[in-house]
Order: sequence, then C-alpha cells, then structure tokens
Amino acid sequence: MKSVYLVLQRLMLAAPMLLLTLSAVAQAPAPAAPAAPKLDSGDTAWMLTSMALVLMMTVPGLALFYGGMVRKMNVLATVMQSFTVTCLVTVLWMVIGYSFAFTPGSPFLGGTSRFLLYGMTLDSVNDLAKTIPESVYMCFQMTFAIITPALICGAFADRMKFRHSFGSSGCGVCASIVRSPISCGDRTGSSMRRVCSTLPAGPSCTSIPVLPG
Repeated sequence: MKSVYLVLQRLMLAAPMLLLTLSAVAQAPAPAAPAAPKLDSGDTAWMLTSMALVLMMTVPGLALFYGGMVRKMNVLATVMQSFTVTCLVTVLWMVIGYSFAFTPGSPFLGGTSRFLLYGMTLDSVNDLAKTIPESVYMCFQMTFAIITPALICGAFADRMKFRHSFGSSGCGVCASIVRSPISCGDRTGSSMRRVCSTLPAGPSCTSIPVLPG
C-alpha cells in the first residue's frame, strides 16, 4: 500500500512538468518554408555578358567570316544574310519560339503561355534559371536560336544571290520550327531526347553544330 502511495505521489509531482513540456511543444513555431530564390546581380551580369558574346559571334563575327570567304561581288549579300536572319529569328523567338521551347506543355512542344512574351515581367523567372530575370534568360537562349540558321547560310554562300536565296527567311523559320521542339524535348526528357541520344553528338543534341547539320 505504501508503494502505491509513493507512485501516486511521484506522478502528481511529475504532472506539472509534463504539462509544461507539452505546452512548449505545442507553442513551438512551425519550420519555416524554404526561402524563394532571389535574383542574383552577379549571375545576371554574367548572363548579359555571355549573351553579348554569343550575339557578336553572329553579327559581326559570322557575317564577316562568311563575307571574307566569297567573291567581292557577293560580300554584301552574304553579310546581309546573317543580319536578316538575326532580325527574323529575334521576332520569331519573341513571338512564339521561346514559349514553345521553355514553357510547360506537351512532352514534345511547350505551351503558349508566353506567346508574344505575355506575362513576362522584370521580376519573373524561369524554373530553369531562378537567379536571373526571365527576360535575360529568354534573350540568352535567343542568341543561340539566331546563330543556328546563320550557320546554315554558309552552305549556300557565294552560290545564290540574296534575292533568290531562301536562306534568310526559310532558315529562320526552319530554325524556329526545329529548335523549339528539340529544346522542349531535351528539357522535359521526352522520347525526343532518346532519339537525339542516338546521334553522333549524343544527348547534347541541342548544341549548335548539330542543328545546322
């Protein structure tokens, strides 16, 4: 009987401590949600620099390179092909190319949520590059979309007059039609990526040398 009394006495003494512990646990703050990624000025500055360097590879780089390989009478036409492709692809990429390549949609072709860059603001980001503005990411990808058809123009440099060549317009349209599905398939890991993995270049099928080929 005495032992039962001692047990009850100890339980009565421990009860307040148990209540205080439970109360502290109940009042403990919930774990904070992970902080959203912030725009990084260093990343943005480097991407702007890279974008300028890639653009200079096309104009004036590629334009002067091809222009120096042709006869004097075709220099201007060859240079203007690169400039025309740059202007055309810039418009096509901003209208629909970026949306098809880098927005959610089907496994083979993205959606139209960024048609005409709708909804893109100074603070919006792409899930593939969360530390830089989406506008910077779009322009960086656009420079590679530009140089791809510009490289194709080298196939008929000094072979066609500017007004007869379909390269300046046709190559730009083909680049938008071809590059966006390949970029989307590579991003989503769809069967397009498995098909590209059989190419000599391997999974890096979105690289510049493969698309013009």
